[in-house]
Amino acid sequence: MYALYKVLSWTILPLIVGRLIARSRKEPNYRKHLKERFGLSSQKSSTPVIWLHAVSVGEMLACQELIERIERRYPEFDLLVTCSTPGGRETAKAFTSKKIRVSYLPFDIKPFITHFIKHNKPVCLLVMETEIWPTLFERCSEHSIPIFMLNARLSQKSMRGYLKVKGLSALTMSKVSGILSQTNEDAERLREIGAQEVLVTGNLKFDRKPTPDQLNLGDQFRKLFGEKRHIIIAASTHEGEEGAIIDNFISQCPQEYLLVVVPRHERRFSDVMALIQSKKLSFARRSVNKAVPENCRIVLGDSMGEMYSYYACSDLVIMGGSFVPSGGQNPLEALSTGKHVITGPSTFNFSQIVKQGVAANVIHYAENIDSAMLAVNRLLPNLKNSNAMRDTPIQFVNQNVGALQKTVDYIERQMKTWRKY
Repeated sequence: MYALYKVLSWTILPLIVGRLIARSRKEPNYRKHLKERFGLSSQKSSTPVIWLHAVSVGEMLACQELIERIERRYPEFDLLVTCSTPGGRETAKAFTSKKIRVSYLPFDIKPFITHFIKHNKPVCLLVMETEIWPTLFERCSEHSIPIFMLNARLSQKSMRGYLKVKGLSALTMSKVSGILSQTNEDAERLREIGAQEVLVTGNLKFDRKPTPDQLNLGDQFRKLFGEKRHIIIAASTHEGEEGAIIDNFISQCPQEYLLVVVPRHERRFSDVMALIQSKKLSFARRSVNKAVPENCRIVLGDSMGEMYSYYACSDLVIMGGSFVPSGGQNPLEALSTGKHVITGPSTFNFSQIVKQGVAANVIHYAENIDSAMLAVNRLLPNLKNSNAMRDTPIQFVNQNVGALQKTVDYIERQMKTWRKY
């Protein structure tokens, strides 16, 4: 099975490169740093590195504080951070550490991975969440580089996919030295596909909090948007959601309510702006950075990296990606700013968090967008009049912190297994 995987990897490589080039027509960053995807880089450390891989923005943000802890604890090592998307790369580049080197993860083909390993000399590989690459894991094992999967999760759907190639999955997972999973359910599913050493340590995303600067920017947003208005954030929306959210908001919500629509991807800002214009609605844009007139009911959140600040300025959050079959977005950022979250039925990416949040009455299910607006009108008056209800999201988050320290302690215990150079 692994031999077939290697042949297929070479066979589809031109298609993968072609897809990256095609995507770069809308997102030019996809064609930048292309040589890194072939294991080539001009960057080289004078010392061995701790290698951490986080596929994209969400995973990268989840491990930001872990990266800072690792840097402080192991000053003798540089830190190599790899990712797979331009968004992940930009997020990692924004981290303040001077000892971090950022690169794309090479394609999962033997010569590319081998050259990358020899060039960078990693002492270990820390993989965030569930990135399972047969050649990467095989090459690391061959070079005596221990692999640790951190904050690991595996959905029922993904497990079924891996079980279709169980032989390859089990062989790949046998190369992993240890796994820290988010939940007991994740641990069981990981064992089903061949994982051996699995500990349950919780979700690192509960440990992530907004910075004072992000909260201060939220205060500025509140002043620009209107301090006396009820502000609803439609967060990380996907194609197919914005039109219905805007229509239902305009038809169902009072004039004093303001809707801020923040698309998930920067490439869609212009499309969503055109959608709003087609509805002949007065709207403002965050990027213009001017006060929103009282007669304006829609703001387009056309900025990146400010999600915490949008949440901080809001009264209530509608979670995008959950009213189309995309699996939802992470609700913890909103909850950590003290905001209740309304989610649609598609939540498979964060099913355990949503289940816990619903039980704690800080996440509220809506079958469709029409129902979501009914929930907005029901919840906002209650939130205004109940201090206890406003406090429950932060209490919920605080009750579930701890994964970060457990992860740091685990890495410390495993240091004796790291590759020596």
